[in-house]
Amino acid sequence: MNASLKKEIIDLLKNEEESKIDINSLSDDDLRTYITMLNLKQEAERKNMKVEYAVETVRDRDYGGADETQLAEMLTMYGEKGWKLKFCFTDEVGVENHSTTVAGVTTGTNATINEIVLIFERFV
Repeated sequence: MNASLKKEIIDLLKNEEESKIDINSLSDDDLRTYITMLNLKQEAERKNMKVEYAVETVRDRDYGGADETQLAEMLTMYGEKGWKLKFCFTDEVGVENHSTTVAGVTTGTNATINEIVLIFERFV
């Protein structure tokens, strides 16, 4: 990276002025450096910001598979409102037992009920 471009990027990051840099004229390495510096600046700014969290759960379908449609809708809804998925995990919420006895013979089913817990984060 040439010295004048480096100085211009640093000045931009310090002063938050409109960019005089022609992004199309940057090499791939210069563009990566520019983006990295912008990300570092934003990260430093976020350290002084408050964070809020939201927790949602999505139950598995009756046959035990994940409900991809409901998951996609939940992720899209929160994403449109500026939330970022921070963490998710599966939680076993119970066991469903069914048994039947006919003429001294007992049969039954045993199923685990799970839900996916989604934790979203956004800066206030």
